[in-house]
Amino acid sequence: MTPLTLRVATLNISGGEKAFEDSQNATRQSRLQALRQLVKQIDPSVLCLQEVSQFVDADGVTHTLLDEIKESGGYLSAYFGKTVSMDTHLQVKKEVMVEGIFNDWQNWSKGNAVLSRIPFGRLGNPEQPGKPRNIPLYQPPVYQGNRDTEPRFAVLTRLQQPPHPFIATLHLTTLMGERHPPLSRNKIELSHLMRDQQVRQLLELVQQHILETDQPFILTGDFNAPRQEFCIAHLLESENQFVRLKPEEEVSSHAGISEAIDHIFFYPRKRLVDYRCWIEASDLARRSSDHLPVTAEIQIK
Repeated sequence: MTPLTLRVATLNISGGEKAFEDSQNATRQSRLQALRQLVKQIDPSVLCLQEVSQFVDADGVTHTLLDEIKESGGYLSAYFGKTVSMDTHLQVKKEVMVEGIFNDWQNWSKGNAVLSRIPFGRLGNPEQPGKPRNIPLYQPPVYQGNRDTEPRFAVLTRLQQPPHPFIATLHLTTLMGERHPPLSRNKIELSHLMRDQQVRQLLELVQQHILETDQPFILTGDFNAPRQEFCIAHLLESENQFVRLKPEEEVSSHAGISEAIDHIFFYPRKRLVDYRCWIEASDLARRSSDHLPVTAEIQIK
């Protein structure tokens, strides 16, 4: 069987214009234009996004950047999985929700998304059309309008085209002040523990039906963790034999952080024929988001 070649990219779009300023706002329009051009330039067949946000206005019309990206990239399928929303987590400490109330929005939500030029298949029977699933990784008792208490999810899907790879994208926890002095050792340790638990939650889900049966699995996202952190170096790579697709140049993928925290992984190694991975660090990419896209050309048998 001829190997399947996929170009997969992951990008945190930094809130997806979370405040949704007036459509004439020059900064927003410039950023949106750059993002559309970037998607065309890197040209992934599967695009995984984090921090996509959307709102439903007073007339019931949904406004989402996902539609713009779907059109720009010529994607056949797109799925949005919400992590936090006004209807479930209304919190007066969250500025965008307060603005939404007084702009008469029916709802506002933020989450992860997957867009694909290959149709989504069912998770159990990939030859049939299917729909991705939004999987909870962390749900706090009470959402307090900050990143410390923000729910975390992963979107899991499968492609209809043989060998029917599974694809997941996630956005793991980072805590307030974790990377800024004065550093709190307790907070750093807690953030590492939370990310470890969230990765374990996903691995527990896929263990029987993906890992134990050696199904091809592409795991992407904003891990908020460098490659040497325990949840990556030990849990994914050493313990479960995931292959981190190493970029050609190990540059930072997020402003203000010296190492990449956005990654693409593949499982199992024996079904990976070849790959090329890179971080797009162009001016266009920097104008699109405070994260840089990680892209990989993957050959799967």
